[in-house]
Amino acid sequence: MTSLAGKFLVARSSLRDAFFGRSVILLLQHSEEGAFGLVLTHQAKTEELPFPIFVGGPCKMDGLLMIHGRKDWLDPEEDEPAEICPGVYLGTPEQFEKARGTSDDATGFRVFTGYSGWAPEQLEGELNEGAWIVLPAMGDVIFSTPSDELWEKLAPPTLPEPSMN
Repeated sequence: MTSLAGKFLVARSSLRDAFFGRSVILLLQHSEEGAFGLVLTHQAKTEELPFPIFVGGPCKMDGLLMIHGRKDWLDPEEDEPAEICPGVYLGTPEQFEKARGTSDDATGFRVFTGYSGWAPEQLEGELNEGAWIVLPAMGDVIFSTPSDELWEKLAPPTLPEPSMN
């Protein structure tokens, strides 16, 4: 089994799920034990924090999770920071505090509540059914594309439906 961790899952236009339709997911983990990722396209409203919160999926979690592409936030003492994909790192509590203190409108990071999870072989089944397209993920795409434009940017063109006239 080849791990898809660090890849995008892009919902095909035919996926009619109320939550996952027209979504883009960054897979953080994928193994024989299942998969775990964050929906990048569902921004929520919040007044408690100075930046937007994203709904990472329908599965509840305690607390928040952050990804970032800010190399200036990395600890120079750390040998190898945990890079999810090129230019994307899993945030630490210290980096979250830096995000809380930023005034640059969430540039280079995203904070999530909830996650998307798959049981063993569940994601493989969805891939076999054609629900998702797998693409390489990159930080510059995540952090430079508005969340409401991400799916359109990554989704492949579809053929028009034939006319019945």
